[in-house]
Amino acid sequence: MSRHVPGPREDIYWSRDALVAEEKRVFEICNGCRLCFNLCPSFPSLFDAIDSLDSSAPIPTPATGGHSQLDALGNHEAATAGAHDAQPRDDIHGQAEALEKLPLSVHQKVVDECYQCKLCDPICPYVPPHEFAVDFPRLMLRHKAIDAREHGVKFQDRVLGDPDLVGSLGTLMPSIANFANSLPVNRVIIEKVAGIHRDRQLPTFASETFLEWFRKRHPEARDPKAVDGRKVVLFYTCSVQWNEPQVGRAAVEVLEHSGITVFVEEFKCCGMPALDGGDVPRATSWATHNIERLRPFVDAGCDIVSPGPTCSYMMKKEWPDYVGSEDADAVSKRSFDLMEYLNIVRKAGELKEDYTTPVGSIGYHVPCHLKVQKIGFRSRDMMKTLPEAKVTLVDKCSCMDGTWGMKTEWYEMSKKGAQPLLEGLTKDKPTTLSSDCLIAKLQIEEGTGQKVIHPIEVVHKALGLAKTNPGNT
Repeated sequence: MSRHVPGPREDIYWSRDALVAEEKRVFEICNGCRLCFNLCPSFPSLFDAIDSLDSSAPIPTPATGGHSQLDALGNHEAATAGAHDAQPRDDIHGQAEALEKLPLSVHQKVVDECYQCKLCDPICPYVPPHEFAVDFPRLMLRHKAIDAREHGVKFQDRVLGDPDLVGSLGTLMPSIANFANSLPVNRVIIEKVAGIHRDRQLPTFASETFLEWFRKRHPEARDPKAVDGRKVVLFYTCSVQWNEPQVGRAAVEVLEHSGITVFVEEFKCCGMPALDGGDVPRATSWATHNIERLRPFVDAGCDIVSPGPTCSYMMKKEWPDYVGSEDADAVSKRSFDLMEYLNIVRKAGELKEDYTTPVGSIGYHVPCHLKVQKIGFRSRDMMKTLPEAKVTLVDKCSCMDGTWGMKTEWYEMSKKGAQPLLEGLTKDKPTTLSSDCLIAKLQIEEGTGQKVIHPIEVVHKALGLAKTNPGNT
């Protein structure tokens, strides 16, 4: 029988002593396996700290499968390649004793360096329902949640954790806000006040939000129960609402082109940025707000689609656990990533594929939060069906997370970790760079100097809708 992994609605979840005990238990299991040694900075920091405490154990080197941070970032492919060769270590007893000596400062370092890519989850042999019940990403979030409850949410995390507040302020006067963000002196001030690195490319604010555009397109009130045929409600994401409305516009027009009725409600953030800063109450409140607005659409026979990998992951995986209601479960079961959903529609023979425009060569970044949904590479699959498409999938992490790569203290590590991705995307000099993740987009554009578009924009172009709806270009 699998161990019970406590959730935030249980008292034991908030116990510091229980947290430390669980971290020691999980760290010992991870130390005995070490399959994730090169996924992110957290694991090499953990293993190197344990090795330094156990003088009887040799410290691995990069050449022999070691844990240097040069290998630790963005190298998921290497980790999974060695999965079948992983063997239990023969020095576990000595290192288990070393774990008891592991300073709590190492625990904190491991937590701080976890940027919630969640790539350890799909390759870990001990995730639930295994009896060991290892859930490393959620353990890291639990630590952050307890820190926030005991010491308060940091100002840096309050700013980065509330994209709706930042977006609503920025779109009041977008031209001024965008200009101000381009001034070096202002970026220095932002770095000092909010801890956002002065050189990090920031998203620009839109002159017209997605909701404003959609309400102009559909000014009439529509009852989803009165609509027959395929119908969806679009959970458009914060990035689409405030920064990248053309992604939402493309999604609506592609779906409607195939006769699918699209509904939109006034949603709040999915909650992941708040969780990154340990703010469980705020994340849960937002999730509850969204679930209350989505449930009537589910009852009316609508599916839920989102163009944001993190948001679709949250709806499917996290909302049921953090909110813990029948409504949350119902919403989770009807939630899809946008490109996942397009593939479903296509396989059902209901996608209108009257393409008019060649798309050419595409360098495609597969986001981590799509991979952990275990749905396959649906964006790549969809784009491969387009005229004259040549899609190169690059399976490397952008090392951004929603907030981690923005922070001054992790900016350089984030940039270094993204190099395999940037090299893979630009190797064959594709005409188009694409990613479903609009936060990874910032890293890629900053590192390559090339524009990045969402896969739905590629489909939109292939259908010729960009020509008939020039506002989407």
